[in-house]
Amino acid sequence: MVKKKFGRYLPVSQRIASQTESNGHTSNRYSKTSRRISSPRTRDNLVRLPFFGGGVTQLLRYLRPMDRQAGKGRRSAVRSALDENYVSYRGDQLWKLNFNGTRRRADSSPDAQFNQFVEEFGSEVWNVNQDGIDILVEHKNVEAAQQYMEKTGFSYNIMIDDIETAIDDTYTDVVDSETDNPSTSANYSLPWLTREGSLLTWRRYHDQGDIQQFMQNILETHSDLTEIIQIGLTRNKRPLEVIRVSNGNPKNWAVFVDAGMQARDWLSPAALTYAISKLTWLWSQGRAEKTMRHIDWYFLPLANPDGYQYSRLTDRLWTKNRNYDSDSGCYGVNLDRNFEYAWGQAGATTNPCKNLYQGVKSFSEAETRAMRNFLLGMRDYLGAYVSFGGYGQTITYPWGDADYVTPNQRELRYTARQAMLNFRRLNHAEYSLGSSYRQKLARPGNSADWVQDRIEPHFVYNVFLKDQGRYGYLMPPQYILESGEEAFEFLRTIAQQLQ
Repeated sequence: MVKKKFGRYLPVSQRIASQTESNGHTSNRYSKTSRRISSPRTRDNLVRLPFFGGGVTQLLRYLRPMDRQAGKGRRSAVRSALDENYVSYRGDQLWKLNFNGTRRRADSSPDAQFNQFVEEFGSEVWNVNQDGIDILVEHKNVEAAQQYMEKTGFSYNIMIDDIETAIDDTYTDVVDSETDNPSTSANYSLPWLTREGSLLTWRRYHDQGDIQQFMQNILETHSDLTEIIQIGLTRNKRPLEVIRVSNGNPKNWAVFVDAGMQARDWLSPAALTYAISKLTWLWSQGRAEKTMRHIDWYFLPLANPDGYQYSRLTDRLWTKNRNYDSDSGCYGVNLDRNFEYAWGQAGATTNPCKNLYQGVKSFSEAETRAMRNFLLGMRDYLGAYVSFGGYGQTITYPWGDADYVTPNQRELRYTARQAMLNFRRLNHAEYSLGSSYRQKLARPGNSADWVQDRIEPHFVYNVFLKDQGRYGYLMPPQYILESGEEAFEFLRTIAQQLQ
């Protein structure tokens, strides 16, 4: 049981009015053959095929009769349609460098050996945890990297032999006979997966437009429970839309949930939309738990819509937004390095052409400013903040910049452990738990630390969904359903603890 903070809970009409004043935008309603882009200024508009104006999802629908069983014809057709501007990762590999089992050289510390490898052979570090480092190795470096491993005694595993093949697999549809988990096939009969009028199927990853249409479908189907709030616009004028699910009780706690801050993370938006669909369907049928009905839910399924759609169409491993830096000619800021708390510290970069680019200043981006303004508007009644991401199977809480302890760490750990027990029961999924710093997931300028610092709700979490490195950011779509169930279960646990 937690005690409520002091402060009045504003009716939604007053909240929207105050938000309009503050940000001016709020309204209701997988052996890299990298092909050079001729004009970086126009990359966002390269794949505007008149016949396939809706992007990859529309194209997949048209090509569905082609080589249905193997899927090869359909995938190659998609990549051909994406034209010469599509960035290829043919022959690149994902390696896991293991901390345990690596022989130590007398003249060098393990950390120095790892750092040397990353500097010489690594295109990008994908993940760091207590077991080791997941690193992308370009095809031109693979042979030399293997020789280095033999020489130094590194323990490593090749997780993905060819990144491009793994990328192809993220564009496929799941059919029941292909599903690894038989129980997952049965889950397709669940009623919240077959919404009339909705384009989302959770059998594949969908375009930004399909996700937006899904939210509108939820609004039209459950108009008594939901509303859509536009909290801002991206550089490319895509709306940042939050869907609110509530019974209208002004005494409710609010829970804000976002996903997809990293553009190449397709899993978390899919998982969160699944959770939204399940919640609203159960609610409308009178089957949602009381604890979930006594929460005002605010869902932002796509925190980085420009980057997400660019990842869908042009560069599958793109991670930033699409803001243009005229001095460097490079695009994008890493949104999870752009929040104010610990902004600019080690773990980010000032190089606009790198994936960890922090921006020219904190809150330089429209997306992070919109989230800041909206969250500050609910500081008196925000009970929890949850940011879902893909890749890691880890639950973290503040802080990330140092080994500090939050006043409510015991409650944070207890609540997360309850959710982890439920994950194990549901899917035999094992998650790790700890502060971002302890889990080696420190990210200066991340949203969760900023929320903890400025708003101090009862619960603040980053939840990194599947997996632990087998697929990395390139999770095949057959894992969407169980990830969605885990996302829903985590939110259900939060609701129980807020009562």
